[in-house]
Amino acid sequence: MAKSLKSRFETCDRSAMGQDEKDALKSDILAAAEDGSAQAMYLAGRLYYEGFTVDQNYTEARKWFERAAELGEVGGHLYLGYCHFYGRNIPINYEKAFREFTLAAEKGDHCALYKLGDMYRDGRFVVQDGGMALQYYQQALSRVTPKSPDYPNIVSRIGHCLFRGIGCPPDLLSAMHHLNTAKEKCYALLIKGDPYAHLPLPGIKADLSAIESQLDKQLTPELQNVQYT
Repeated sequence: MAKSLKSRFETCDRSAMGQDEKDALKSDILAAAEDGSAQAMYLAGRLYYEGFTVDQNYTEARKWFERAAELGEVGGHLYLGYCHFYGRNIPINYEKAFREFTLAAEKGDHCALYKLGDMYRDGRFVVQDGGMALQYYQQALSRVTPKSPDYPNIVSRIGHCLFRGIGCPPDLLSAMHHLNTAKEKCYALLIKGDPYAHLPLPGIKADLSAIESQLDKQLTPELQNVQYT
């Protein structure tokens, strides 16, 4: 049942769901969580973390994530990492975030891999290392499918590295390709009511604007002034 619930939760079109459908999903998740399903416990935490079908409550969410993690559920570790990384009703603790992301990454979770990349990129709890950051982003990308809701988060980070030369030589055209792909994926997810897809968009747009400006400066006057009739 839990696997079916996970599929229902992750593939639902939130913008098109009726209240009865939302209530049924919430009821099924919470019932399965109370019955001891680790995956359902993780999903229950997601409901409270995102405020989807229930009032947002980070403390209640964290309780479910802790129970799920104790049973070895990878999503429990991932979201505990988020709670410590962002300080969701608790003090920010990068050491604990790194530990939880590592536990999830060891099980192949792509979101945990890209968050570890963020920690190396920004030097949070670890020594700043652009090369390690890019390696984690590339590992994360290799773990996802095109339908993954976190795909734009990962590909936009790779695009940013290619733009800024983080862990690699700068490559404006490759960066533009990755960032445009990420932007397209963000809008596709937003149309379906995804609660996270808006987050990377400002950075993506800023990077694309800066890249276009730099590329325009590289054009010769002859190319810029060519006229066709």
